[in-house]
Amino acid sequence: MRVHALAAALTLAISATVFAVPQPGRVLPSVSVRDLGGAQHTERDLAGRWTVAIAMTDKDVGPNLAAWWQQLQTRVPEGTRMVSFVALDLFAMVPTATVLSQAREATPRDAWNSVWFCRDGSFAEQLGLPESETPWVFVIDPSGRVVESIHANVNPGGVARVLSAVGTRTASAPR
Repeated sequence: MRVHALAAALTLAISATVFAVPQPGRVLPSVSVRDLGGAQHTERDLAGRWTVAIAMTDKDVGPNLAAWWQQLQTRVPEGTRMVSFVALDLFAMVPTATVLSQAREATPRDAWNSVWFCRDGSFAEQLGLPESETPWVFVIDPSGRVVESIHANVNPGGVARVLSAVGTRTASAPR
């Protein structure tokens, strides 16, 4: 019986480590990823101002990610950075150039730097996100701490939570 309990505890510990989705109160994990233009980014690039990050880990989530973006982009306070975390794990037979070309065609060129893109699963792993057909939305404060974490398709309650989180700034926080 003890062996089974130990195995169950180890399984839970490993699962929690592998998929440690960023939660409110915690600092965003260390990441290293390129954007659609090829520039390298880390979590430090998000420091200094409020950020809304919308993440996808499944190739079919694009329309849901876009729906979140459309609901938030004109409603977040001025100066709030918005980024998309495209953290996919795609079949290796599809050439990276093809995947990047499709992503770039779907994104206006002036927004390429706001789409942090990885197709080999490493970005999702760094973020602690399992593959899901539902997007995540994270509100990150200027210190890099997650203040809101939502795993849902766009909905009025979720939008209100994001807007409330970015609206609760202190006077010293950059806008």
